Amino acid sequence: MTRFPSGVGSADWHRELDRLELVSRFPETARNLFDEGPHLVSTPDLPWGDAVREASVEAYRRFIHGETWITGGGAREMEAEIVRWMGRLLGAEEPAGFVTSGGSESNMCAILTARQLSGRRTGSVVYPDNGHYSLPKLCAMFGLDPVPVPAPAEGLHLVDPAAIEAAIRPDTVALIATAGTWAYGSVDPIEAMSEIARRRGLYLHVDGAFGGYILPFLERSGYDPGIPPWDFRLPGVCSISADLHKNGMAPPPAGTLFFRDASLLAAAKEICPPNGTMSGTRGTGPIAGAWTMVKLLGEAGYTAVSLASMAMRDELAAGVGEIDGLSVYPGSRINMSLIHSGTLDLRPVADELRARGWMFAARAVPAPVGIVVVPMPHNHGQIPHFLDDLRDAVRLAVPLNGDADEAERESVSSYGF
Repeated sequence: MTRFPSGVGSADWHRELDRLELVSRFPETARNLFDEGPHLVSTPDLPWGDAVREASVEAYRRFIHGETWITGGGAREMEAEIVRWMGRLLGAEEPAGFVTSGGSESNMCAILTARQLSGRRTGSVVYPDNGHYSLPKLCAMFGLDPVPVPAPAEGLHLVDPAAIEAAIRPDTVALIATAGTWAYGSVDPIEAMSEIARRRGLYLHVDGAFGGYILPFLERSGYDPGIPPWDFRLPGVCSISADLHKNGMAPPPAGTLFFRDASLLAAAKEICPPNGTMSGTRGTGPIAGAWTMVKLLGEAGYTAVSLASMAMRDELAAGVGEIDGLSVYPGSRINMSLIHSGTLDLRPVADELRARGWMFAARAVPAPVGIVVVPMPHNHGQIPHFLDDLRDAVRLAVPLNGDADEAERESVSSYGF
């Protein structure tokens, strides 16, 4: 048996890898109804899934030892091609930008750019309170005050543009909107926010981590021609983040940040030299894997992926609607659904579903908990099984006693449960 310099035998090493893969639940990917996993697999709808995924992994492997400083020439070309192709689909004539580690870094870089352009070292950032948790985090890191604006009473997925404008302070450096909110899947009224930003001379960033790589294809395919304008077609939008490792189908970590033009990228590089990114050293493996997905899928492939994901979302929503006491929260325009109840405490239901092997995220708003699912191609064929288990597990739900405040204190508001 081969032994490595540390003394570990190759057989022992393989056994430990096997154990860690099982602990990570990689073999159960089909039952992961969130946003991780290989994304593309062979299905009747996507027969090329495995071929594209394997090509992406091969590119990742071939570039795994590179970084974007000295050995990054090829990856920089790949990055530029991703930005040019997707940025134009998002409505920019001459887009600029870069590949990031994900939505949090993209949001951070965008707001640092806004602060740099404002000439301020401190200030405030205004956004609807359905925004991602990275927003208050980046404000705390960068000496900015977060100003979350509560949702109107009519619905948690809604945003009142007048309330957004009323929250603007003399020291506000940016507005942030979301295209594909967590966990409602809704799109903020970005057209109205764009007009506010233009009128008030403010930077507007759109967090499209979930929606960025699906909304354009749903609109262009005709599946949802009524998607409201949200991208660079609106003159007030300065930057857009979109995650390749979510609906972009690429292996993580891979996000993208697009700027309307090179002048905004130049401002990002001033505050975060030399690339505009938070990281100095960036591995080329994720860029190569992401570029392969973009190159081999193209608009036709991403359209097929998007339609397949939405078909599962629609199947799920229809099934949930037939279960007494459950509903899907309104407003979703992407492949994300929040299953909740106004009369039942679903925490025992979520526990039971997890015990049966399902992987999903949870949301404490509305209280006490909702079940968040994001169907993707690797979930093909699983929705009927999930609905069967959900129908059975609902019998464990406890009627709400009306003390929503107490229920909320006992629940969670993050991705975990």
